[in-house]
Amino acid sequence: MRLLLVEDEVVFAEKLMGQLEQAGYAVDHAATAHAAEVLFQSEAYRVAILDIGLPVTDGLTLLRRWRLENRQEPVLLLTARSKWMERVEGLRAGADDYLPKPFHFEELVARLEVIVRRSEGRVSSQISAYGFTLNDETRSLECPEGTSYTLTATEYRLLRCFMARPGRVFSIEELIDELYNIDRSPTLNVIQVYITRLRKMVGKEYIRSLRGQGYYFSGPDNAVRK
Repeated sequence: MRLLLVEDEVVFAEKLMGQLEQAGYAVDHAATAHAAEVLFQSEAYRVAILDIGLPVTDGLTLLRRWRLENRQEPVLLLTARSKWMERVEGLRAGADDYLPKPFHFEELVARLEVIVRRSEGRVSSQISAYGFTLNDETRSLECPEGTSYTLTATEYRLLRCFMARPGRVFSIEELIDELYNIDRSPTLNVIQVYITRLRKMVGKEYIRSLRGQGYYFSGPDNAVRK
């Protein structure tokens, strides 16, 4: 899942990026509002973490601009400020949630999971499709026959992409965008290796391919969505 982290404290951002990647996110980092704007215009993100105290253009101004542009990505605000009125201001500016610094990383991840689920119209931490259940919290897969697997971060991101939108065909380029940040350029073979791994878990009949178009997750009815 692609995530944009907008944070001007570089050391803090680097540490947070590493933790988020371990938690299953593909993270891009912007240290200024301008850099974030450039990334938002050229990349597709599922969620953003935005620090209020950015230099030049602050986080609230950037957030208001995004919402005026009708950007719908869920946004979690971070701030070192403690006044409750500033939290209210952030939520009214269009934030989906708010987390003051310092914080426990586990709480950050839990809040991200909630706002992403909300944006997808879900209330559960589990994604179910065709008898398979993917757990966001444990990064595990339960199969219809009772077999369970603990997934790597990349396996989880790829399978989540498929199961959250069953029947939708994803091109290789779209899958790369979902799985990796802009600093990494995996080859077609890498994506195919991970698809092969997932097929061994769920079966070839569930992760299908359309020649020249891409891959999709489907059940017995073989429905395809554009």
